Amino acid sequence: MVGVIPAGRTSIPNTTVITSGGSSLRRSASSRFHEKSHGELQKIPSFEEVTPEERQTLFLLKLKQCCYVFDFCGDANSDLQSKSIKQEALLQCVHFLLSNQEALHEKIYEALFDMVATNLFRPLPPRMNPYGVMYDPEEDEPILEAAWPHIQIVYELLLRFIDSPTFNTHIAINFIDEKFVLQLLDLFDSEDPRERDYLKTTLHRIYGKFLGLRAFIRTAIKDLFCTFVYESYQHNGVSEILEVLGSIINGFVVPLKDEHKHFLIKVLLPLHKPKSYSLYCSHLGYCMAQFIEKDPTLSEVIFKCILRMWPVGNSQKEVLFLSELEDLLNVIEEEQFIRIRGPLFRQLSKCFQSVHFQVAERALYLWSNDHIVYLIASKSSLKYALDLFYTPLYENSNNHWNKSIRSLSLSSLKLFMEIDIDTYNKVSETYKENKRKQKLLQQERLQQMDMPVNTNKPLHQEPATMKPANVIRRKSLLPVDPSTIAALSSHRSLEDIVHPKNNDDEQQEQQKNNNQRDTDVEFTDTFEKSTVPVTISQ
Repeated sequence: MVGVIPAGRTSIPNTTVITSGGSSLRRSASSRFHEKSHGELQKIPSFEEVTPEERQTLFLLKLKQCCYVFDFCGDANSDLQSKSIKQEALLQCVHFLLSNQEALHEKIYEALFDMVATNLFRPLPPRMNPYGVMYDPEEDEPILEAAWPHIQIVYELLLRFIDSPTFNTHIAINFIDEKFVLQLLDLFDSEDPRERDYLKTTLHRIYGKFLGLRAFIRTAIKDLFCTFVYESYQHNGVSEILEVLGSIINGFVVPLKDEHKHFLIKVLLPLHKPKSYSLYCSHLGYCMAQFIEKDPTLSEVIFKCILRMWPVGNSQKEVLFLSELEDLLNVIEEEQFIRIRGPLFRQLSKCFQSVHFQVAERALYLWSNDHIVYLIASKSSLKYALDLFYTPLYENSNNHWNKSIRSLSLSSLKLFMEIDIDTYNKVSETYKENKRKQKLLQQERLQQMDMPVNTNKPLHQEPATMKPANVIRRKSLLPVDPSTIAALSSHRSLEDIVHPKNNDDEQQEQQKNNNQRDTDVEFTDTFEKSTVPVTISQ
């Protein structure tokens, strides 16, 4: 029997080697499949050709025959007969499980899970297509599994076996263990959507059948998501795993355990960060809604975390966030809505004013939801909502570049007017008064800018409206230290030191200064005496 190859990715390419004769080529073993070390398969009898007592023995032989794995990557015409024999044997095993009503012994369990591990658990090919927002479904085709004709039947066989009425979990627990679950989760990174769909169903069946593995499966999913969010940023099966997780969360008992709340906060909410959020947003939103329905008090944590991680500069992701907010608001209660309305209304106001018309349009479409209108129209929220929404809606209705946004904004204002005309009028008057004050303030500033500067006004006088200057010594003020003043008073210029003046020159200069001072005083006295007061008759 062929051994099991551990799951994972590999980048070993197929190579060719030229022999010394230069004529024959030898291709190395495929990195995705087992090396072929057997001859042609021999067809064995079908179940209809043997007695009912021999069918379980024949089923065991067919399972061992299906453990041979063929290479589908090389020559498509190689081993055609053996591939056909294996495919027919797998189909006969599926039909046997559908019609079997007898309990199967442990050897069949062991042979079946060995065959499943041999065919399914394999290295995955390296990723060829771009991932996340760069992936274009119209241009980039997924890498399909070459051996899908056999692998699909193996998945069907495993599902039929687990769903069969004779399935014994006490025997199967020896083979479906933690290692089996981890290898199954590794295959979720396959680029083939058909395989991920089968894996999703298989994992859900195992979670429902094996109660002892449920905690381990949740822990393994948590580790996978944390690796995706904080390390790899790439995984093909996040959407399918979230779909399984949504069904698991739906089965949580109320009140929720602390383990489940921790899983929400530390694992699910950070999934809003990656750029590939668009690939799994619908299933993630469903998980959020399930938690709110199970525990309404978690709505505050969920909304505030989503608003805190709101995308900036990514309009496509903003539209998806608005869609998720609408889905969550449909299941929220009014009591919890009051707690999150502040940050929610502020973010919606920014979306209303977005230059990208798709963001503004998606935000304005929220008013078409009757439950959201009911939450906002309550007496405790209407005034608060109008105070924040009136300005962006009114300015959009007049100034937005997109005609559709202008029309939707006007319709939103009419909606608020119909809900409460008195509150609407008060907010409208407040808006007009604020605009009037801003206009007057702007005119005053323009007048101050155009006003000429008064040069006759003393520099030391300041307007009464100006605040008094702080008493802080600046570098331009002279120091008041006595020793410093004395040093400055006794300072002599370099010219006086090099060319000292004699005493006669100093006396003549001092006399000249005194004469000039007396002349200024005499002129001032004469000017004052010649001034005659003028009286004005009434």
